Amino acid sequence: MGYLTMKSIHLTYKRFVIYTSSFATLIGLSAIVGWIVKFNILKSLLPGYMPMKFNTAICIIFLGTALLLKPKNNHSRRHVIKALSLLVVAFATLTLLQDVFNFNFGTDELFVPETPAENISGRINPITALFLIITGLAIFFNCTKKNRCKHTLQYLLHLVTIICGIISIGYLFNVPHFFNFTFITTMPLSTALALIALSAATTILNPGFGVVKLFTGKMIGNDMARKLTIKMFLGILLLGYLHNLDHRYNWVSPQLGSVLLTVSFMAITLIFIWESCTAINKLDHKKNIARENFRLGVESSPYALILSDANGKIIHANIQTEKLYGYTRQELAGQSLQIIIPKKLHDSYNERRQSFYVSNKVVTLGIEEDIFAVRKDGTEFPIELILTPVKTEEGSVVMASVSDISLRKQQEKIIRDQVIELQVKNQELEHVNYIASHDLQEPLRTVSNYITLLEEDYPDQIKGEIKQHLYTMQAATNRMSLLIRSFLDYGKLGRNRKLGPTNCNDIVNDVVTDLNNLIKCSKATITVATELPVLYAYETELRLLFQNLINNAIKFRKKDATPHITIGCKELNGFFEFYVSDNGIGINCKDKDVIFHIFKRVKTEEEYEGHGIGLANCKKIADIHGGKIWVEPGAESGSTFKFTILNFKA
Repeated sequence: MGYLTMKSIHLTYKRFVIYTSSFATLIGLSAIVGWIVKFNILKSLLPGYMPMKFNTAICIIFLGTALLLKPKNNHSRRHVIKALSLLVVAFATLTLLQDVFNFNFGTDELFVPETPAENISGRINPITALFLIITGLAIFFNCTKKNRCKHTLQYLLHLVTIICGIISIGYLFNVPHFFNFTFITTMPLSTALALIALSAATTILNPGFGVVKLFTGKMIGNDMARKLTIKMFLGILLLGYLHNLDHRYNWVSPQLGSVLLTVSFMAITLIFIWESCTAINKLDHKKNIARENFRLGVESSPYALILSDANGKIIHANIQTEKLYGYTRQELAGQSLQIIIPKKLHDSYNERRQSFYVSNKVVTLGIEEDIFAVRKDGTEFPIELILTPVKTEEGSVVMASVSDISLRKQQEKIIRDQVIELQVKNQELEHVNYIASHDLQEPLRTVSNYITLLEEDYPDQIKGEIKQHLYTMQAATNRMSLLIRSFLDYGKLGRNRKLGPTNCNDIVNDVVTDLNNLIKCSKATITVATELPVLYAYETELRLLFQNLINNAIKFRKKDATPHITIGCKELNGFFEFYVSDNGIGINCKDKDVIFHIFKRVKTEEEYEGHGIGLANCKKIADIHGGKIWVEPGAESGSTFKFTILNFKA
């Protein structure tokens, strides 16, 4: 568009709206105070001029207030703005209908009683009422999305500004024909000035419509209009005013007056030409600097950059292009881009070039598909290509950024081969793990069966010490079987994991429900100190992590104390840091790393049952979430287990 919107309107235009609407509001307030204290100058601004009507002053204040609320437009203020503008429209329309149908609704004497002898009727004159209706409607429909409505109201506001400007000039030059509308009534100077301010402020609210876009645009011409218009108008008004005074008081002869007026116009014209040239030269200098910076940017780019026109002809190429393709710039200039594209891809290139100019958007190629270029010696190589539309004075051109990704492709192939090899090795390892676990379980089952047979077949001989030995053998066999199953589960952990949105509050609640019997027996209390997040995680594995930590906090409790477990979380540097704190037996500082190793225990099985696999699982789960786990011993007793999970982005 090139125009400023109300959301991003420049501070200058916001100030313009505030200053002009404040000026109009002050004129209205001055008139009301003048009517209240019966001080004529406040009503007319200058002695001897027609005063502003009381009803007119109220309407001016309402519209000025609505405009003052506009720069900080929010939902509540929007209703106030519409109410104020609608009241003015309704009041002015009612006044206009009185003149059309020659009927008195009583609004003229609503605030100021009519005194025919003093000719101070409160009725708004018809032309003022019409202008108030236009301005009020423009403010009311300012937020409408209908451009036709905005265009119509914008040009009507320009009409208000022009007519009120003519009236003000009539007062300035003391020419009654300009401010006496004999077919209606005379408009006071104060009213004309207030309406100029209100109509000008209202037009700025829609900077992309009507004549006002000439002053709010971002082009060179718009900048010139902003710089010269007010100066030009003031210069012409000053010359006209001086000429009018000369004509009235005969300061010089008519011939000399004409010469002075001509010379003055020529001087003012030269001043404007000088200012215009200076401003254009500054802008042209800035454009040349921008063009040179663009050229330097293209030349210093580490990538090959090629500019081509709509026909696919090469306009410019940087030094990296020479190094990449083996051509000189002179050889490439004016050539078709097909010279650096393999022949088998020419048809595909033409189709893509045409579709690019239709969409006119940045296009990246070579990421999900393989694209090749050809050097001067005929060798092909893979590239990544970014096509960017660039607007110039001669029209749109394409800037192609070309990167040789041969090395990246080689590295990707190495990585793919290594990933495949790693997958095969993992499958082999899992198979070996399963076979080994199965083969180890078989002799254990045999030993266990023979122990059972001995106890059943020789109950009389198996007594005393022999029975105790068999019981010890059976317990060791069962423990070994459990360790093998635990080892197998540890190997399977995270194998078929699925990443998805996970509510940690729900997970903790489910774990607490599952451990309900253990919690009741131990009389443990579990407190969630903070709101737990919803994050992307492997839900099954994360649930197991919480279950192991809460279960351990209850298991390793003091015999004479009720377990108190606190769970919380905080976000820290791209991670979620969870903690599970307890008041249990605690952990020695020297053992804080060992406990996460598989089958490592710091308490004997006689004291606390277990096999040293739970915390090893917790460490593996934290690892697959991109985090880590550690323990912090309590100051007096207990411990706090902390683990982090990467804040995955969906």
